Amino acid sequence: MKLNKKGLLIISLLLFPIMVFASNNSSPEFIQFIIIAGVMSVHSSVAFLSPLSKLISEDKHKIVFCLLFLLRIMILYTLFKLGYVFFVYDFIFSILGAIIVTFITVRKEAKLAKSVIPFDKINVDLKCVKCGGLLNVTDTLCPYCGTKIEGDNIMVTESKPKQRVLPSAFDNIYSLTEDKMLEEVIKKEMVKAGFNEKEKLIPSNILKRKKILNIIFSILVFVYVSMIFFHFPLKTYVFGALILIVYFIVTRRYNFIKYLTKEIKSRPQEKISNIVMNVKNSFVVDSSKKVFFISLLVALVLPAIIFIKPRIIYEKIDGGYGVRYYIYGVTNFTTAVIPETHNGEKVISLRGNAFSNMSHLEKVELSDNIKEIRGQAFMNCYNLKSVKMSKNLEYLGGGAFRNATSIDNIVLPNTLTYLGGEAFYGASSLTSIELSNSLDEIRGSTFENCKSLKSIIIPSSVKRIGGSAFAGSGLTNIELPSELVEIGGGAFRGCKSLTSIEIPDSVISIGGEAFYEARALKSVKLSRNIEEIHGDTFEYCTALESIEIPDKVVRIGGHAFYGDYSLSEVKIGPNSQLEEIGSSAFRQCRNLNSIKIPSKTYVNERAFKESPTVVSRYGG
Repeated sequence: MKLNKKGLLIISLLLFPIMVFASNNSSPEFIQFIIIAGVMSVHSSVAFLSPLSKLISEDKHKIVFCLLFLLRIMILYTLFKLGYVFFVYDFIFSILGAIIVTFITVRKEAKLAKSVIPFDKINVDLKCVKCGGLLNVTDTLCPYCGTKIEGDNIMVTESKPKQRVLPSAFDNIYSLTEDKMLEEVIKKEMVKAGFNEKEKLIPSNILKRKKILNIIFSILVFVYVSMIFFHFPLKTYVFGALILIVYFIVTRRYNFIKYLTKEIKSRPQEKISNIVMNVKNSFVVDSSKKVFFISLLVALVLPAIIFIKPRIIYEKIDGGYGVRYYIYGVTNFTTAVIPETHNGEKVISLRGNAFSNMSHLEKVELSDNIKEIRGQAFMNCYNLKSVKMSKNLEYLGGGAFRNATSIDNIVLPNTLTYLGGEAFYGASSLTSIELSNSLDEIRGSTFENCKSLKSIIIPSSVKRIGGSAFAGSGLTNIELPSELVEIGGGAFRGCKSLTSIEIPDSVISIGGEAFYEARALKSVKLSRNIEEIHGDTFEYCTALESIEIPDKVVRIGGHAFYGDYSLSEVKIGPNSQLEEIGSSAFRQCRNLNSIKIPSKTYVNERAFKESPTVVSRYGG
């Protein structure tokens, strides 16, 4: 079975999306996977992939093996999330595959062996009685006289001794595959034609192609180098480099034998010697290297000239111009200054991703004309330390400073009315931030994983704190405004330094997991107007010692106080409207010895599992 180039191209294109998916993860977990998969691939390569590639294509089994190996690695990574047990199944499948491939190979060789009739076994002749003509065992009529071959019409005579012909009597060339045999014939014809392989000669049409390919490669290099100034994500540069490497290797692999092979196959009626001689007559001096080096030098130098200084790409919008993209300059990688005007009009906006992935950027100065900073504008600016914020800023988009891990202080002007979710997600060095008094909401994940943020003042204008707004932050205390209405799910999840919190009576809803794993939380005052304590709200608050359940609470959800080892007192008043305590609500509360609840309250049978709690009722 032969595998043509189109088939290889199709397989490569099918692999490309999987490679993109794998490249997205550069974490230690991915490196660990590569090590394990590499070790586990040894047995599969030797026992299964190598013989399978030879079954698929004898001539190109190395290429097929590489594609199969790459496909296997990508499939393993895709299924890596199933856990390490998947490698056990992979080992089993490799062994089964090796057994099947071995069985097919043995059957194939046995079938080939049966098709060869040994010379020494043919020792009789079949003849027609009427005309004496030699017959084959499959004949039904004599091919010479037409007599029906049956009964006494067949004469069996001893054949003349046949001389045994040994393989050594034949030229070794006939034991090769068709392509290899043709290559050997071409080499012999080249010797006859007086070819000298050491001379730097090449067919004129091939030289033209090589020059074109070299120019295309230089253009690709120019684009790649220019991309560096546009601060794309790292994976873009990795894949760009891979594309350049593959293109370079493929286009530089000129093989004269393969060229002649292609010419001969395209003209099967013409003599090989004539084709070889015609090609020799078209030879010229190979000057492609000069074109390659000159064009490559231009491709490397030209971007440095074009981007000698930082450049700003503007976008016309209502009311003025917006900064669409800020481009690095050779002379300045660390600072950026946005002018007040462009073409006589105000620059009023930073568009999305305008500065994203600028890992060397340290300082940014914005004019007071800037009214909006769109989503992810400074995302992944890991070394950004200082931002002179516009005094008239009204809009700060989602993820604007996501993963800006070096910034430590931000002052948001009171003109700001919109603060997007994840705006400061992962800003791990942020210690101080002054919020606008015009905000009505702190959206989801706004300050998630801000591990250095110890305290923050929430403006009185804020009505809602979104889900995971401060999750994983370093908050030790926080004062919530008296106008706050809602606290989203997971808002303070994983705040392991938070010791106390007082939720104002204006709050009517607290989402599930709001204080999940706030392990230092000792004191909590709940709003008197909440009607439900959702599941997992205070799960694993291991320092919490007591809690008073407001009278309006009608339900305590499952796992609400699960694992609160220090919880010894739960106050539920006789006028409580509590109707239900959910499954595992107080599970593993090891210090909770007793609790008194209204007589009408339904208690799930697993509510106090693994807790020494004695439940008593009001009024009986």
